[in-house]
Amino acid sequence: MNPIIMNKTVSSIILLYAVVSLCAQEITGSWEGSLEVQNTKLRLVFHIERSDSILTTKMDSPDQGAFGLPTTRTNFRENKLEIVASGLGLYYNGSLENDTIRGTFNQGGIPFPLLLMRTEEPQFNRPQTPVGPLPYISEEVTIIPDKKESLSLAGTLTLPDRTAVFPAVVLISGSGPNDRDETLFGHKPLLVLSDYLTRNGFAILRYDKRGVGGSTGDYSKSTIQHFAEDALAAVEYLKQRKEIDREHIGLLGHSEGSIIASMVAAGDNGIDFIVMMAGPGTKGLEVVMDQNDNSMRYQGMEPETIEKIQKSNRELFESLLEWDGSENDRTMLRDKLTYLWEQLPLLIKLKVEKEPYLRNQYNAMITPGYRSFLALDPTIFIEKVTCPVYAINGENDTQVPADKNLTAIKNALKRGGNYRGETKSYPGLNHIFQESITGQMNEYAISEQTISPEVLSDILNWMKKQVE
Repeated sequence: MNPIIMNKTVSSIILLYAVVSLCAQEITGSWEGSLEVQNTKLRLVFHIERSDSILTTKMDSPDQGAFGLPTTRTNFRENKLEIVASGLGLYYNGSLENDTIRGTFNQGGIPFPLLLMRTEEPQFNRPQTPVGPLPYISEEVTIIPDKKESLSLAGTLTLPDRTAVFPAVVLISGSGPNDRDETLFGHKPLLVLSDYLTRNGFAILRYDKRGVGGSTGDYSKSTIQHFAEDALAAVEYLKQRKEIDREHIGLLGHSEGSIIASMVAAGDNGIDFIVMMAGPGTKGLEVVMDQNDNSMRYQGMEPETIEKIQKSNRELFESLLEWDGSENDRTMLRDKLTYLWEQLPLLIKLKVEKEPYLRNQYNAMITPGYRSFLALDPTIFIEKVTCPVYAINGENDTQVPADKNLTAIKNALKRGGNYRGETKSYPGLNHIFQESITGQMNEYAISEQTISPEVLSDILNWMKKQVE
């Protein structure tokens, strides 16, 4: 789902995420260090930027082909650095000494010494990422979903100009602690979409998720219902702007963001249309099962082994739907994760330590966000959507299989009596709509393309028809 996408599999490879942000001018830049896990070294690179008083950081794990991973919260005072990645079980603290940050990286309660040194930021060739000066207005905005919670979302509103009233679209990112650009692997899909659509006559609003970037709140305690509330708040914000045509406000969601778009549109809320990019049409539990199946097949595991593991996976996921945190529940989850560990020889081959792995998987699975996704049936909301819907996917999508999920979306719309839905499947495109060979996640960073030009053009043309 997203990393734009966070892959929700019981993974056979742990992808390490981390956050480092600092709050002083001299701390900005790129910092690199290596974690030593048994006899294996894993490089980590942190890119720190400052905007006004807010510092944001992206992380790379080059040895795993992961680039541009988002952060959540950062503090830097008196040369003391504290970094927290809410919901990902990651924590870093250290001290700045000249051009060195000496500290400890903690994952799932297991500490690792991590020394960071200044380094040059790698230059990605991402030709679709817009470079200023831009031929339109870009304004930093604040969205308030719930005044009682003192929650605020930091976002960007782009307008073609200030001479007219424009149709508008709220962009909704996929699963994971994503920023407003849905930054991953050096790509910024929502920024590319925003730029393209704004240049072609639409006002676009995108925002950082709760607890990410400039937004307040706690990502680790958030569910998909909370994210739907935030998207609705973004719609309400647009309705207050004089530059926006209130009769033509749409939603565009990617991956899990597509579910959120349908949740908001199902309540009407004056939504004129929605675009679902790689959106699930099957239950969250089934999406996770499909992701696990793909992962194991890609590793070349025997069909009999996959069948055995998948049976255990289903039992585990179904038990999480009834999770109440009792001692029996905790014991059951621990036992099932231990069994899965024993069935995945690649973990041993990679020298992944058993106890930290089990602890990380356990902590990730019991979060409100993960369990709310497993329990979710998107068709409940899709059936209630009455506005036009454009659902698209890539045939090489290994995270949300195209045919299975587009068919489910199409059938749900028909059951609800909505015959204004269109679906399209793109040969050769992956989950983030890049041209690909296998569609596996390890291709995301390699590709220079962020989004297929054909997809951008199709979305624009379909949206123009809705606002004519």
